[in-house]
Amino acid sequence: MQDIKIGNLTIGQNHPAFVIAEIGSNHNQSLQLAYETIDAAKEAGADAVKFQSIDVNKLYLNPSKATIDLHKKIDLPEEWHYLLSDYCKKKEIVFFSSPTYLEAVDILETINVSLYKLASAQIGTFPQLVEKVAQTNKPVILSTGLVSYAELEKIVKIFHLAQNNQFIILHCNSIYPTPYEKVHLPLMHTYQKMFDCIVGFSDHTAGIYAPIIAVAQGAKVIEKHFAISRKLPVPDAPFSLEPHELREMINGIRIAEQMLIPQVRLQIEKEEANFKKAIGTKLVLAKNKNAGEPLQREDFIFRRHSEGIDCKELDRLLLSNFFFKENVMRNTLLDYQHISL
Repeated sequence: MQDIKIGNLTIGQNHPAFVIAEIGSNHNQSLQLAYETIDAAKEAGADAVKFQSIDVNKLYLNPSKATIDLHKKIDLPEEWHYLLSDYCKKKEIVFFSSPTYLEAVDILETINVSLYKLASAQIGTFPQLVEKVAQTNKPVILSTGLVSYAELEKIVKIFHLAQNNQFIILHCNSIYPTPYEKVHLPLMHTYQKMFDCIVGFSDHTAGIYAPIIAVAQGAKVIEKHFAISRKLPVPDAPFSLEPHELREMINGIRIAEQMLIPQVRLQIEKEEANFKKAIGTKLVLAKNKNAGEPLQREDFIFRRHSEGIDCKELDRLLLSNFFFKENVMRNTLLDYQHISL
């Protein structure tokens, strides 16, 4: 599978996981809050922030009052795309969004986003949107929460027909929050084998543990809902991470990656070698010995010491017929100055 370039970053097997702070609708219709959330994501160490391009009038025919009231909190004004993109450029963090209607793709192309995200709600219901995004020939992240194997195969075929192989599949559970026993992280490996692509995890569990474990399992993209506060009056906030939690999650991911660096253990680490030397077991005289007497196994007891002849040398010394060249007292740490051939 090929690496995927996102600006100055690379997503691939030999690169750090690409961490997305999913702001989504956690802006609560406040541009200032959106800016503050971007700042907090950057400070926590996220590589990217993702919003959701939502417009009730372009999603529904005759929406109900309840739907209209909900969208008053979660819709993303179209002019915000330009403002948020410029702000993210200044903050040096990747901006992108999940289009939910066709015109949103045109807006995102106008500001030249470096990648797209297609949520499972769109993948599973709106192939025309998938086709339009695939035809941009840009990297696209695909989420699988509401998508069966058969549906996912059809989506991948759309990308192949568009000659766009820059897709990343995120294992996802569309249960909010997802119980740990329903996460099934090994599905990432299934997708990787099925479609020969980079895989990752879009997390809806509570807390920070699942994304760290996912990285240890091979996820190269992590997406996690993020909000300044879980008390915001928007649907995604209650299961989002707050700034200190996002920072802790990302730190955990980076620690996990350090632990996963492969190494052929031909030699132990320098620190380990020094400790091993300090606790080496050495030869100590169990009895008095006179000059000229041969070394015998029963002459020795074994004690830890940083100096002296190591116990691993005893068989060699006996086979070589070493003898004492001087009188040596009991409890003496054996040294080569005491013996000769």
